[in-house]
Amino acid sequence: MVIRRIVATLTTAAVAALMPFATPATAAPAVDPATAAAVNAASPIPAPAKGQLTAEQYWTPQRMAAAVLNDLSTMPASSPAPAVLPRAGSKGGSDGVAPPKQMTKAASIHSMSGRVFYVNDQGLDRSCSGSTVNSAGKRLVFTAGHCVHGGGSGRTWFDVNRWVFVPNYHSGSPYGTWNAYQLWTKNGWINDANRAYDVAAVVMQDKSGQRIVDAVGGQGIKWGYGYGLSEYMFGYPSNPPYDGSKLYYCSGTTRSESGFPTLDCNMTGGASGGPWLENYGATFWAYVNGVNSWMFWRNNDPTQVYKWQSPYFSEDTAGSLFNTVKDM
Repeated sequence: MVIRRIVATLTTAAVAALMPFATPATAAPAVDPATAAAVNAASPIPAPAKGQLTAEQYWTPQRMAAAVLNDLSTMPASSPAPAVLPRAGSKGGSDGVAPPKQMTKAASIHSMSGRVFYVNDQGLDRSCSGSTVNSAGKRLVFTAGHCVHGGGSGRTWFDVNRWVFVPNYHSGSPYGTWNAYQLWTKNGWINDANRAYDVAAVVMQDKSGQRIVDAVGGQGIKWGYGYGLSEYMFGYPSNPPYDGSKLYYCSGTTRSESGFPTLDCNMTGGASGGPWLENYGATFWAYVNGVNSWMFWRNNDPTQVYKWQSPYFSEDTAGSLFNTVKDM
């Protein structure tokens, strides 16, 4: 029997017993995570030193368009092609709304999905995908662990002052660019690049006095639901034949391959960190219970991707991560 749990069922004591996190990467000034929400809301990060670009100045439209992917892969089989998601309001689009309860009708998969841009620990411009997630703090973006930290020996955090999330990128970024405040992932990813822990949560700075989930909406989140689930996976593939300019999806029923939820899809690199949504389009609520983490391709050709995997969302992975940052 699969024990089903959602975020409201977990206790503080249960979370405390789970695998710890490393100290997160935090935009200056560094603060105790326990006070992060108050500092983030009331004390904006100081302006950069004279001559230093802000994150918005750094990530020009031209730089975003040129940012290359940062995705992992395993071994080098045909698969269904992903469908391009129509622009919000166009024929065939889907609202797919999720918590919070007072979310406006404008919130949809379009506004809650976006591209992630950052400078990695080797100083290179990179891109991933991500999704806003509802929480008490209403400042969370979920993505893959390898979109915030290099993973394993010799690797470190990416530049939190150059980490941004752009909701609804494919519709011309109508909600603007949002800056990161803290980057969080699991020690299993940080220390060993263990794919089972390749999930991350990013606490975002407020923009014009507004929290990101209040501005664009936020998906729900759940864990411990097993396999055999009907899922939609979303992302911004940027490796050929795609260019990162559109939001795509694949859908199917998850299967377990060595404990990793697996879906057939040929989205290429750049889709990493995009959400796997259970109940998308079937109910009023949609829940993130996976992220694009690891792709497989044919013939040693990264343009011929045929399936993706996600870390299994358990209390030890996504559950403890969410509960650590939900109030920030």
